Amino acid sequence: MTLSNTIPLPVKFNPFKHHWRFFNSYTQQKPLLEVIKSLDAVCNNYIDFYTGLLTPREVSGQVVSALKLSGHYQLISFDRWLAEVKYYRVISLSDGSQWIVRRGEDDERYIHIHPARTGLFTIRIKGSTLKTVFMMHQFIKANGGELNLEIINTARRHIGLSPVKSLHRNKGFMKCYQMMFTSTSD
Repeated sequence: MTLSNTIPLPVKFNPFKHHWRFFNSYTQQKPLLEVIKSLDAVCNNYIDFYTGLLTPREVSGQVVSALKLSGHYQLISFDRWLAEVKYYRVISLSDGSQWIVRRGEDDERYIHIHPARTGLFTIRIKGSTLKTVFMMHQFIKANGGELNLEIINTARRHIGLSPVKSLHRNKGFMKCYQMMFTSTSD
């Protein structure tokens, strides 16, 4: 997961946290424990993932192009533009997705982007749900069986999370599991 090869300067964009296809590809190539450890930093937070077809490089490039076209690409102009409102802006890309643009913490990558929470092609998943889903998948691969409350709670206990009381077929763990593991081959 090398940012320098994927994301051009001056954009700060973490595709592991915000680009579903990148995240899915990365996690399919890594051992389970490495994935779980990578998710520790976001465990109790929500993650907004872009699920569209643009690559991380294309997303970054379109944001840069939009800023250049509007005259807000240079750092001083960018800072002024953001200061006119609440220090973030929303930019729409060619596929209709919406991206939050705000000031990055360093001057080298001053254009910080992530998908808009309610934008087209955005899904929101809790970090602890992702960790649980990866552990559930490991248990199912090792022991067989179907996805059920017992497997979910075993997985959660294994990674230090409290058990849940119920399951909803098309929400939360079940939906995330289907997105991660039923559309790809093992």
